[in-house]
Amino acid sequence: GEKLLSEVDFAKEFHVSRTVIREAMRLLEVRGFVKIKRGPKGGIFANDGFHKPLSEALGRLVDSGKVSADDIFEIRLLLEPYVTGEAAKRANREDISELQALLDLSRERMEDGEFLQKIRGTFHQRLARATGNPVLFMMMNALIELLRKYFCDFNELDLEKHFVETHQDILDAIKNKDAEKARQLIANDILEIKKHAEKWPGIN
Repeated sequence: GEKLLSEVDFAKEFHVSRTVIREAMRLLEVRGFVKIKRGPKGGIFANDGFHKPLSEALGRLVDSGKVSADDIFEIRLLLEPYVTGEAAKRANREDISELQALLDLSRERMEDGEFLQKIRGTFHQRLARATGNPVLFMMMNALIELLRKYFCDFNELDLEKHFVETHQDILDAIKNKDAEKARQLIANDILEIKKHAEKWPGIN
């Protein structure tokens, strides 16, 4: 998140043209190392989006028809119960506070389905971060980004409200360090989404 030098300052420091710097930053942005923001508060910012190459590779597989919704859900059912079980064992006070804050934020905007959907994805990402394993976190970020891209039109308010409550149950299990219950709840959560997935636009 730290703001880096401007293109002009980088060009002076490395004794090259702004065009060279701009192209270098574009490549770094593609790889997830920096984020470039436009406008008055814009600039070049350090980024931890190391999942970008993975999510883009998965996206190309989806576009080519080599990956289906069933494939994605199979991976989620393999990965996320493990992630959630480990989060129940390893999450610290700060992790739990952040997860609870996400759910509290959801409850403040329970009529905004698009917002609830975004927070739902973030909740899954934060579960992976709570394991303390950066590889699991990267993989979850890639999966969530893929799901957001290909399920972007999904918006069912009643379902999103339901998931706020199921996520609270998952978090309560994590607070109680009940890894088995947390694993089962997240598996049920994913299976419930899978049941609805066939009517969503996006991945076939």
